[in-house]
Amino acid sequence: MKRCVITGAAGGIGAALAREFSHRDFQVMGIDRDAESLASVIDEEDLRILADLASPDDCNRILQSLTDSVDVFIHCAGVNVVGPFAAMPSDQQRWITEVNLVAPIALTQGLLTRELLAPSASLVFVSSLSSFVSYPGAAVYAASKEGLASYARSLRAAPVMRGRHVLTVYPGPTRTAMAERCSPDNSEPLRARRMPPERLAGSIARAVESRQPALIPGFSNRLLAQLGRWIPGVTEHAMRHAIFEKLPSGKR
Repeated sequence: MKRCVITGAAGGIGAALAREFSHRDFQVMGIDRDAESLASVIDEEDLRILADLASPDDCNRILQSLTDSVDVFIHCAGVNVVGPFAAMPSDQQRWITEVNLVAPIALTQGLLTRELLAPSASLVFVSSLSSFVSYPGAAVYAASKEGLASYARSLRAAPVMRGRHVLTVYPGPTRTAMAERCSPDNSEPLRARRMPPERLAGSIARAVESRQPALIPGFSNRLLAQLGRWIPGVTEHAMRHAIFEKLPSGKR
């Protein structure tokens, strides 16, 4: 049986991915710091790793827990805090970059040096549509996700990845608890336009199967990404109006 390891598997996109790959007959191992929620997604205790990705010791422990080769490893875990960059406490900035960027790099290096990846394994990096359109009010999050995408592009060309597959995913607004927590507008019409995580998980699984190098899921997201390439000033202004200017005054 093929093995799939997913960080951030306790909820949102990660939980949907865990269920999707389980339905595809993968043995799924989930990594998260939320023990109760993780147990609700993955039944078997020996397939759950409780870890805080902001901790280097926990990242090392994850690698030590992997004794068999991995066919798919999905770096899905992500954290975010919204508000003005200059006023954001430095410990929150470090936390975001450590979980979203530093941990995936450290885990990937460990997987390669410990020879834990199968010869034809897929590495999946969940970035963000903000790589194309910016994210006013979440500058550190956007920077960490763009850094992750850049790392994945470079890794794809590395000799050590010959025969292996790297997929970078750029999700747009998704119907998750984190999106609701960070959005200034959770009205039902706007919430309904966010992509269900189950739909996103299915798209990612198919992209892994077809060994795509990149995935922007959803027509509207692909259109927005193109506009971000062609007229970045316009999309940045639109994102500022849609997000930053609607934040409560204490968060601007």
